[in-house]
Amino acid sequence: MSAIIIQASAYPSERTPLISPDSRSASAPPSPAKDAPSKAPPLKDSISFTRFVTVLIGIWSANLVFAFQSTAIPTLAPEIGSWFEHAELASYLGSMFTLANTAVIPIYGVLMEVLGRKTAIVIACVLFGSGTILCALAGNMYTLIGARVFAGLGGGGLLTVSSVIVTDLVPLRDRGFYQGLMMTVFGSGSMLGGPVAGWLTDGFKVGWHSAFWVQLPVTVFCCIIVVTFLPSPAIPPTHTSLLSGLASLDWLGTILLVTSISALILGFSFHTSYLKPLTSPVVWGLLLFSIISAIAFLLVEMKVERPVLPLRLFKSNHLAAVMLSGFFLSIANQSFTYQIPVYFLVILGTTTAKAGLIISLCSGLGLATGSLLAGQYIRSGYPYRWLGPIALVPAVTSALIAASWTVQWPWWGYYATVFPSVLGYSTFLCVQLGKSSALSAHHHQPKATALLYATRSLGATLGVSIGGSIQLGALATQLRAQFQGVDHQEQIIDAILHSKSAISLLSPSLQPLALAAYSSSLSTVWLVSSAVAVLTLLCSFFIQVHHVDEEENKVFQGTGGGLNDDPPFGQALGEASSEGESH
Repeated sequence: MSAIIIQASAYPSERTPLISPDSRSASAPPSPAKDAPSKAPPLKDSISFTRFVTVLIGIWSANLVFAFQSTAIPTLAPEIGSWFEHAELASYLGSMFTLANTAVIPIYGVLMEVLGRKTAIVIACVLFGSGTILCALAGNMYTLIGARVFAGLGGGGLLTVSSVIVTDLVPLRDRGFYQGLMMTVFGSGSMLGGPVAGWLTDGFKVGWHSAFWVQLPVTVFCCIIVVTFLPSPAIPPTHTSLLSGLASLDWLGTILLVTSISALILGFSFHTSYLKPLTSPVVWGLLLFSIISAIAFLLVEMKVERPVLPLRLFKSNHLAAVMLSGFFLSIANQSFTYQIPVYFLVILGTTTAKAGLIISLCSGLGLATGSLLAGQYIRSGYPYRWLGPIALVPAVTSALIAASWTVQWPWWGYYATVFPSVLGYSTFLCVQLGKSSALSAHHHQPKATALLYATRSLGATLGVSIGGSIQLGALATQLRAQFQGVDHQEQIIDAILHSKSAISLLSPSLQPLALAAYSSSLSTVWLVSSAVAVLTLLCSFFIQVHHVDEEENKVFQGTGGGLNDDPPFGQALGEASSEGESH
């Protein structure tokens, strides 16, 4: 099929090709003329201020609803698990959602390239909204997990596409500031998610289902605003068709990546949730299959033209450090925060609303404060070389302190433990996004953003799933140690693993033993989280950051490094590689 080559307009729009037609030739060196589209004024300059603000409100409402569910689900997971008597599967409500996020991010790259930003985010909203409806209607745990996967297919686009739209709208110098505003919105959603979901669960007969229903109006609002106000000048179709774009994706690599992670999660789950020994064929077989799939994935990524994970990126120490730090930080953050509501529900015996309050309040205030301060600092033009490593110190210390929590702690002590971790997390995300933008020219921004969110999403998936598996495994081990010589030991342990409410049914002499085992299992997870945070801190020292004006000049010149040595974003995600020809 012949491709249609169109000259880009003066101002980029949500359907403007991400690279100029003149830059198709692989042999032609870059020139100032060919880089002209990269120097075009941001889209913000071509629309009214009112319309600009309205667009931001619309796309950031997607961030709000995504953030809402990100704290609502950890808050509700213990309650939902006990409701269906499958508490051992509670972590799947988070891990399967993030796994689906990771798998579809490259697809949204193609959708943005071929159909435009507007259509891509509408598709994301429709999938997320439909999956949320299915979650609210789920009648068993397995259906609910499947519905979360479906919602994740849309969730993968909500953050990625909205972030790309912002990079289209504003110049590099201001991106840190708008990232801070976006994280403030995200923080507001996080702040609402836990307590609102808990309040709806505790106060209404419909229970936890209502926490899914309330997400729909915001999702619909995002669709309406984007369709109505996001600029889309009458520009002819882009250079390739949707079919050819999707066909040239690295489907084999995507399948192998998802297969490897799924097998890893299932292998750990059979060992920790269903108490299968490591010598069980189903356990070691799944873990071996995960390793084989991972090796096959790496081999495929070395050979294919448009890989899901371009391994050549890791030849740049700086870009590798940016991506790996985001990956490890997501593992550490999710394994830490996902278990916090469990501590309050099980160990302290609070209501669901009160359990959700600490994670939501700390997340909301921490994300908003850290992002705004970091964004404003970066925007001011000061060097921020040490801002990232300093921000990561609380990620290490907070998890260590949480591992020593006891029921005698004052309430302010719990908040003082969690808040610094989230504050540092949000600060580092601003540094990471700023450096990722500075490493790539304007027409590579969607690719850089997609890779950044893909590594974060992959880390979040592993953080929730492996953290949950470690907690269950440690809980089973501690329960066996505590209940030695107790009649019906295995039946009691199995009941506790399946439902936290089983603890309240134990005799008064056994309840403290069960709670001690539960507390110890959570401490084990948080110690692992702290160790992973140390890896993040080490990676951050390899990220070199310069003055923002110097970085902006590099971007405009197309010499940011790292991503600029790779095929353009469209080529990497399904674009024809030569003029007038598609593969």
